[in-house]
Amino acid sequence: MTDKNRFGGIAKSSYTPMSELEQEAISRLVDARELKVVVKGWGVVEKPRVVYGDLRLGIAFRMNFVKPEFPTPVHFFDLELRTRSGILLFAERQTAMYGGNPISVCQGMFLDMVWDIAVMAIDPKIVKAILPGAHGLTSRFQDKDTGDLTLFGNTKMNSGDKSALVKLRAGERSARDDTKVQVKKAEAAMDKAGIKLDPSKMT
Repeated sequence: MTDKNRFGGIAKSSYTPMSELEQEAISRLVDARELKVVVKGWGVVEKPRVVYGDLRLGIAFRMNFVKPEFPTPVHFFDLELRTRSGILLFAERQTAMYGGNPISVCQGMFLDMVWDIAVMAIDPKIVKAILPGAHGLTSRFQDKDTGDLTLFGNTKMNSGDKSALVKLRAGERSARDDTKVQVKKAEAAMDKAGIKLDPSKMT
């Protein structure tokens, strides 16, 4: 009985783990407290608490608001995960709707947030910037001829594994699309309410 799934992840689960080099790159960033969260237009959270495995990053942080003066509805947040030197690792727009309504923020309040990121692959250039001694392919999904990130990359899979991976990626794409739908709803609600918020003036 194997303790791994067909893609090398934890048994009885369905996901593709990062390569050892990708995990090492993340480990170094986390151990050195090199990660920060940029909440675009609102502020920067230095040294958030990060929990990671061979697929996911769980980033917990507290956003303290210094403006606006009066409660203001917020429909979404644009989040960026960056290194302290400024390298962009991941960006995502997250809805801030609760019970169908936007949350309200103002100076003096704070929000505790958890940002969950599933990592299929990390740009090889970023991995090599973090691990200068790394050579060759850094991701399982990096094509050995072109160096591009592709569906099957440099993995060795039989037809069953390939079929399972196609279905897995379709499910992941569906989940991402659902997140985008929720964000679009938030944007539409903001437009309907006639809100033209410029968060850049609130930091």
